[in-house]
Amino acid sequence: MRQVDLTQTIEELEGVYWDKPDFDSSLVIKVHRLRKKPICELDKEDLRLLIGQQMNLDLLLPLALEELTQNPFASGDLYIGDLFSSVLQVKQEYWIEHQDLKNELDEVIGIYEDTANMIDGKISKYRSGQL
Repeated sequence: MRQVDLTQTIEELEGVYWDKPDFDSSLVIKVHRLRKKPICELDKEDLRLLIGQQMNLDLLLPLALEELTQNPFASGDLYIGDLFSSVLQVKQEYWIEHQDLKNELDEVIGIYEDTANMIDGKISKYRSGQL
């Protein structure tokens, strides 16, 4: 992965500056705004939204995977685990072409599965009265 100056914006890193939105939807307006926000200021919701739109994946997926490695349940504003869900919706072709990131995703999936199995076991014990 290339080194990125996280104080720069998506527009600065791409060298592509979008005009004002010509479509009046909250999603379009928010994406335009996020392109002008320094990468280091993007939060989980911002990452979820941009990745959900399949935007700037080479730049944003490493940041999302770093968050998810720490906590696969990391969330934006929709629901618990919505960031993970957005990452899992990235097209398979992308992962084939980016094996290093696929390996990181596989690690996150493993962390999630281990955690889910542990919690499932505790739920089973709780429901059966074995606590």
